[in-house]
Amino acid sequence: MVDVSSDAELVRRFQHGDLAAFDALVHRFQDRVYRLALVWLYDPQHAQDASQEVFLRAFKGLKGFRFRSAPFTWLYRATRNVCSEINRKRPAEPLEDEPTDPAMSADKQIAGEQAARWVRELVAALPPRQREVVVLRLFEELSVEATASAMGCRPGTVKALLHKAMHKLKEAGHE
Repeated sequence: MVDVSSDAELVRRFQHGDLAAFDALVHRFQDRVYRLALVWLYDPQHAQDASQEVFLRAFKGLKGFRFRSAPFTWLYRATRNVCSEINRKRPAEPLEDEPTDPAMSADKQIAGEQAARWVRELVAALPPRQREVVVLRLFEELSVEATASAMGCRPGTVKALLHKAMHKLKEAGHE
């Protein structure tokens, strides 16, 4: 059964001892946390490890959560911190190719894999703050305000960073 409580309500319930509320938070955010970790770590196994570490920290840290930001903002920052720690300890590794779809023609599949790899490489080449904005605004589809909150900056900064990132991606796409 899917819990329809708000994120904040789930955190409140967890703070009052409801472990099922924490399970609902994990279920709600585990895919998003994993995708974010994958963007920063470029390795599915490291991203999985990072996701587990984020939720371990959440289990310990959300008991003191003070609702100064949205719960996802807190999880985003925890994910960014965990991934930064992992990246400091190891050299970057390229992302493995996606699994193939047997129903797709070989030519389309190769073209799709090449396009996906090209996009990952272009985004990975952006400066870190611009890459963050692209991931949050375009891939995670957060609002400008939610992105600003997650990044700890103003909405105008998000707009400026996104504009610069899109300009760089456009230039790189024409090379």
